[in-house]
Amino acid sequence: MLSPLDGLHCPPFGLGFQRSVTARLTGTTSGGIPYQGFDYASSVYDKYAGVATMRLSMCLPSFFVSLPSNPRSGIAGVQVPNQAGLLVVAESLAYGQAVLDGSLVAIREFARRRALDLAIDNDSLTAIQVPLGEDGLRAYCEDMALVAQSISANSDLRRFIVPSTPGDGFFGYPGSLYVPRDDRLLSHVPTARSGDDHQVLDVIALAPERGVQGIGYRHHFQTMSYNGTTAVTENHDDWYAMVTLPFRFGRLGFDWRGFGDPLMLFEPSFEAEHQISADDNRFASDVVRPMLGWLQAMDPPRFAISDSTMWFSPKTALTPAIVAWCTTFAVEFFAHIDTPVWQRLGYPGNPIDLDLR
Repeated sequence: MLSPLDGLHCPPFGLGFQRSVTARLTGTTSGGIPYQGFDYASSVYDKYAGVATMRLSMCLPSFFVSLPSNPRSGIAGVQVPNQAGLLVVAESLAYGQAVLDGSLVAIREFARRRALDLAIDNDSLTAIQVPLGEDGLRAYCEDMALVAQSISANSDLRRFIVPSTPGDGFFGYPGSLYVPRDDRLLSHVPTARSGDDHQVLDVIALAPERGVQGIGYRHHFQTMSYNGTTAVTENHDDWYAMVTLPFRFGRLGFDWRGFGDPLMLFEPSFEAEHQISADDNRFASDVVRPMLGWLQAMDPPRFAISDSTMWFSPKTALTPAIVAWCTTFAVEFFAHIDTPVWQRLGYPGNPIDLDLR
């Protein structure tokens, strides 16, 4: 059975973690359009109140319309000028104008009846601050159907159709996926574990691209100490981002203590701040010496490379933007490695496609 959030990626959806749906109701308008209403909450929105979604005839990019005094939190895009004095934000100016050309009359009529705050999200029209009683929701969705029907009937929008994006992902990161919990991701982290009740929570999986994929998560665990005769349980969180690679690489650590042998570089300014470690010191020296200045300038979180994965351990809670940064850094890191190093590993050169670097 599909989640009520399947395919919804635009705010209030697609942001934060601990996403929940309660008090869900479904129905069909008098014109035959399926709708649903529910209470929605997440780590970003403690309580967003009632949300309604209504099916459209095609999948379209994001589009938001509201009064300028009441923008929907978290939206992003191009602001579309209009004579109606509305706040319109869309993926592109041409697309936003095409929606207005076919639906402005319906939007204004809806705004005459209801507080205006609508969005196109994949193949749904969404609204917030919706009444969730059965009769109130049905009446609201009958009004909302005026806009949904005008969008579905607009043949000019067919040139903007996008592929359907199922699942529960992150706004602004096409193809991404949010997973509340997946403890399997702990199995290969190159660090010793202590404590109990280890859990992998708040998983951010970005879309893979030609063998490179960024995945981030929160590692939650507990430790126990004693205060005299009383056992005290403490909760802990670490954050990890892993970037899977389309090749195997030698073990190497950057500020990752206990990962191989420390490398003596005889570069005081670098070694005063950072430590490189590896199983093969000559290999590590050939890898990092040409990029010491770049590493100092980038100042990344500690990382370790093991086999076909590059691991990062940021000190702050992860967001899709941080996971994307780690993924970009990984690609740039390998772009700084000299060709002879790749040849010793059995590759003619950097295996990552040129247009990803």
